Amino acid sequence: MVDVALSGMTRAEAVGQHVRRVIAERDLRPGALIGTKTNIRESVGVAKATMNEAVRLLESQGVVVARPGPGGGLFVAQHDPVVKLGQSLLTVGGAPVSVADAVVVRELLEPRIIVDAAKHRTQDDIAVITTQSAALTDVVDDPNAFVHAVWELHRTFARISPNRILRETYLSMLRFIDAETVRISSVEEEAGHRRYKQGRLRLHQDIAEAVVAGDLSGAADLAREHSLTEE
Repeated sequence: MVDVALSGMTRAEAVGQHVRRVIAERDLRPGALIGTKTNIRESVGVAKATMNEAVRLLESQGVVVARPGPGGGLFVAQHDPVVKLGQSLLTVGGAPVSVADAVVVRELLEPRIIVDAAKHRTQDDIAVITTQSAALTDVVDDPNAFVHAVWELHRTFARISPNRILRETYLSMLRFIDAETVRISSVEEEAGHRRYKQGRLRLHQDIAEAVVAGDLSGAADLAREHSLTEE
């Protein structure tokens, strides 16, 4: 069980401290597997939501990288100049950076990320994308779960890109947006809201289908459509 006795420390932060201790005690180097999310969660005795929040915090801090699918889990983040480049863009000149600024940069990079995913995806990637796309249907009526599931799908697209500067800069923007978003506001389940979410669901599943099919032209068209609407 994690120790949350320290004043001001949330359970997710305590899990993060636990993961940091594991890395230090096992002297894990960048790229090394720390463990699966399930194994770590069970070892510290927290709920899935708490574990997911801890992972988002650790990713935003550049401590770990979460990889889904077979052979996935939490890995020690690579602390190389390319990763630092993406992270440093968020603190240029010490000036505060808004989530809106990060969203603009992310949206500018997104079309190339999606086309790269369609061009370079492997059979393992296809399996992960197919699973993540289908799972969106199950959470479309939960604003928080849906947005985070969409972001995880986009992370999968980004990790496929062979362009490391593009990949790490995009992931840095997404980590920042995720870390700064405390909670997606819930709204009344009125017809307009349901239609909007259903439209976003179809768009993301169409993008996933184009990537899986290796349809570069279709992926590019859908990426442009995606950039015209908010997440």
